[in-house]
Amino acid sequence: MDFLLVLGIVTVSCLALGLISKYLRQASIPAYIIAGILFKYSSERLGFDLISSDDFTQVVQGLGKIGIILLMFYIGHEFNFRGIKEPGRFFAGSTDFFVNFIAGFSLGLLIGLSLLEAFILASAVYISSSAIVISSLIENKRLIYPEAETVVWLMVFEDIILAILLVVLTSIMSGGSLAMIMIPVSLAKTLLLIVFILVLIRGLNNFISPLFKRDDEIPILLIFALIFGFSALAHLLSVSEVIVAFFLGSALSGVKSFKRLLGDTISFKNLFLTIFFFSFGMMFSFEFAGLPLTEFVLALLALIILSILGKFASGALIGKKQHGSLETGLRVGAYTTPRGEFSVVLLAVVIGMEMGISELLFSLVVAYVISLSLIGSFIAKHGDMIGKAMMIGINKLMTLKR
Repeated sequence: MDFLLVLGIVTVSCLALGLISKYLRQASIPAYIIAGILFKYSSERLGFDLISSDDFTQVVQGLGKIGIILLMFYIGHEFNFRGIKEPGRFFAGSTDFFVNFIAGFSLGLLIGLSLLEAFILASAVYISSSAIVISSLIENKRLIYPEAETVVWLMVFEDIILAILLVVLTSIMSGGSLAMIMIPVSLAKTLLLIVFILVLIRGLNNFISPLFKRDDEIPILLIFALIFGFSALAHLLSVSEVIVAFFLGSALSGVKSFKRLLGDTISFKNLFLTIFFFSFGMMFSFEFAGLPLTEFVLALLALIILSILGKFASGALIGKKQHGSLETGLRVGAYTTPRGEFSVVLLAVVIGMEMGISELLFSLVVAYVISLSLIGSFIAKHGDMIGKAMMIGINKLMTLKR
């Protein structure tokens, strides 16, 4: 199929479903994934069979990978390392990680996944959607709430953990049976490359800063030359490209003249990230991983319920410790329930490593992200009401016990 025809199908279908999701005030991420499901080439004849597997590999997947890299570059630019040292923030981030990661890992083992697959599932379950969470706080005018800063910090902490998880998974992929040896080797390579990028950008600050001030095509070419150049170097060294993009964005945040070009970068990021979600939907199978439909739905429901309860539990602990209020903590849990782009990014990176994950894991994560994007957005929107209702229930239980 012609390149422009493929690109036309992708952009028009995403635009249509994206507009519908905005009109319904729902997260757009599941809409783009559903577009990919509908328009993929399907042996089950449940899609429209418009884009073949060859077209998908050559066009859509490649453009989608650019979306992941640009997303991590943008997050790195906005990341503030200074906030890590503020009191209580490490406790909040660690509590969120351990409660939700352990819950996801335990369920993975329970449904018959391998240790590695359970690790991947736990990672996908733990990571909330920064895009949905922050957008929800803004749209529902919750940034003035005392817990809003805690919620934003949790999203930042998850970015850090995501980078670490990707290093671990990359090490396992490259090391095979020697994974335990390769993890420190991969960490060392990653750290050296990051240090090289930070030192190089700082050393070239006086050279590149004037280039970003030009009014021709040079500034945007320079940005993408740095992003794709270092991504190519990371690929050659078997280091995760998304981690390198994250720290490159962080390094460029110190170049003041770059900030004026951030809007252009975001526009490219939004376009390619939409294509990435479309490509992710194209990988989904309607065979429910070989399981009977009832068993698949039960496993999915268990995963969804456990994820929601996990966020409320960790939120309650954080709220009690950070704000001295259980109800505030329950609101934190409500705001952080949506899952989305990072769960998808994590699984996409794993697929790119060709680690041979089971169809059950892949299908579960796809259905899980679509479900939690919608359910989580609703819970986050009504976080105040849900927090108050849960507190009423808890108080009644406490009264009955007395």
